[in-house]
Amino acid sequence: MLRRLVPATAAVALLLAGATGCSAQRAAADCEPQLGSGALSDSVTVLGGFGEAPQISAPEQVEILASQRTVVHEAEDRSGAAGEGTLVGVNMAFFDSDSGEQLYESPGFAEAGQSPEFLLVSEDAANPLSEAVRCTVPGDRVVLALSPEESMQFGMQLGSVAVTPIVGVIDTVTTSPLSASGPVRGLPSGYPAVVTNDEGRPGVVLPPRPAPAGTDSAVRITGSGDAIAADDNVIAQVLSVGWDGAEQLNTWDTGLIAAGTEEQPSDQLGSAVRAELTGASVGSQVVVIENEQDGQARVLVVDIVGVN
Repeated sequence: MLRRLVPATAAVALLLAGATGCSAQRAAADCEPQLGSGALSDSVTVLGGFGEAPQISAPEQVEILASQRTVVHEAEDRSGAAGEGTLVGVNMAFFDSDSGEQLYESPGFAEAGQSPEFLLVSEDAANPLSEAVRCTVPGDRVVLALSPEESMQFGMQLGSVAVTPIVGVIDTVTTSPLSASGPVRGLPSGYPAVVTNDEGRPGVVLPPRPAPAGTDSAVRITGSGDAIAADDNVIAQVLSVGWDGAEQLNTWDTGLIAAGTEEQPSDQLGSAVRAELTGASVGSQVVVIENEQDGQARVLVVDIVGVN
């Protein structure tokens, strides 16, 4: 079943569904991949280096029963491997193994500066694409050979009738935990108290006073990633709590969300809250107090884990 394999540019929510738990980035030597190499993935020749749009050649009529992956380029720094519960930014290209015809290419291969697409390494949402990048680190390039059944299903999603195995070339660009990480700052006076457990899951303690009017925000955890632009589609964990203490949204239970851009924010956040995320760094935790004219005050704890 490959319903989660739609490229992120088409349906980012499908790739992020189920991303709820803690993350486990580690050294690659301590990580155990679930997909092994095989006759087809080992024999694919890839033209072009890491970060460059690839072309492939592969032997014809190689029979495989299960999907295979082979790491064809390894980064020197083996830290930050994509363990269980890791969001992996990737550029991907897929080909018909017999003809070498390209079936799909990530925007990041076609145009420099484009954000990567995302795959979630998670046992609960396991699929061949995400398992292909399990235990990889930024700078790794893998060849993925899909089994005939999976090639047929994935080919349909790409608008192609796959009669031969589909081969993918996947570059791991970034690996990110599913929670904010970095130095913790104190929040301004009048803000609720925010605490996190060992998994990074936040909780909110509201102050015994009315919510301030308008919308305001403060960075509680400062990430080390790039600054968020207004037109970035923010990938986030969000805890939203009404000023009465009622939980309204908790993606730690339901899965990561695509929070949208300033121009097209998600319904869960809205334009005022999304605007408060612009300028913060990827990896940060932003605490937003929203109390507009409808009187429905709320507090949002937003962990920015990526942009797309």
